[in-house]
Order: sequence, then C-alpha cells, then structure tokens
Amino acid sequence: MQVILMEKVANLGNLGDVVKVKDGYARNFLIPEGKAKRATDANLKAFESKRAELEKAQNAALAKAQEHGTRLEGFMLQITRRPARTAACSAR
Repeated sequence: MQVILMEKVANLGNLGDVVKVKDGYARNFLIPEGKAKRATDANLKAFESKRAELEKAQNAALAKAQEHGTRLEGFMLQITRRPARTAACSAR
C-alpha cells in the first residue's frame, strides 16, 4: 500500500514522502495514528495545498524540542535510597 507521510517517521521517510509499506503496518499503525494517509489523487492534492503549514508546524516542534534539549544539557539527577532491611534483592 502506498501512503503519504504526514510527519517524519523513523526508518521510513520525511513529511510528504510517498512510500510503499505493508498493508497491515499502514492500516494498524500509520493511518490510525495520523502519521500517514493513503496515496490517492484526492489526498495528494489536499496534501499539496496544506504542505506549507504542515512543514511550518513540524519546524516549530523541532525548534521547541531543541530548546528543551539545551535547557536539559548538563542537568544531573541523583536519586538516593536507603538499603532494604531484608536481603530480598541479594543473590540466593
């Protein structure tokens, strides 16, 4: 089945790519999750009219994720816990 990707999908393609995938993968995952649409003539025309705003939204999400990444850079979290009184976690 050929589908149009509505967002970047790992190991498959980027926004707007028309790719061929197995029917079950398209029906059970890509289409219900909104990651793809069937590659029909009507869907191709509709996608081309929305392409600019979809790319803009994807770029905004990427910029936001990169900003979060820079804020978390150098962040260290340390969790301490007292040892249990019983030896339940030790080797038997």
